Amino acid sequence: MSANYNWQAVHPLYGVPISVVQATEQPVIRCDVRQRHTLPSRSWAVRISTWINTDYFLWSLCAGLADYRSDEEWTNTFDTHYRKTWDEIQARVQEIDGQYRFGVPIPMPPVMKAVVIHHSESGPAETFTVRPEARPSHLVPQIASMSRYAVWGLLRFVSERQSSMPDQFDVVLDMSRSAPSNPVDTQMDQSVARKGVPQGDSKDDVIDAYYHFGN
Repeated sequence: MSANYNWQAVHPLYGVPISVVQATEQPVIRCDVRQRHTLPSRSWAVRISTWINTDYFLWSLCAGLADYRSDEEWTNTFDTHYRKTWDEIQARVQEIDGQYRFGVPIPMPPVMKAVVIHHSESGPAETFTVRPEARPSHLVPQIASMSRYAVWGLLRFVSERQSSMPDQFDVVLDMSRSAPSNPVDTQMDQSVARKGVPQGDSKDDVIDAYYHFGN
């Protein structure tokens, strides 16, 4: 994915940056995922290689944490309440090719936010706060902007780094306590936030107790 794309241009139907829709390949990142205040594992067990929209990214983190089984309570919760929905999402995404994937309706994920942190070898850490967003209906004629909490600021950061190896991130999830009620085919809320793609995020919105993971 080229770093020269115009990340502010929004696809009017899918509500994602046109640069993402036009890209011929998508970058890979590895995430060490946990719920807030749990001990770090430094496992980099969750691999993200498909970028469809913000809610799909958050579902991928939740499913990855469950599959790694480092948090048995979350694994049991996910398998009981969310596994079927995630399997349906995956099946739908895999059966659709090309840019039409960006139009797949994704239910709201079982997470209130994800704090995604990249520790630089030199300089301060880069922090992105990603929150679920209501997906627009296909009946919405024009989408002109994106939420500041969308995943695209993170993807832009990864793309512009153009690292030869997958970037590694510490991720802290703030989980929702309620089971999902929307099936995959449920029409999504038509509201769309009206703020641009971020370079980073406000420090005031990061987890209340910050942990430096690893050495």
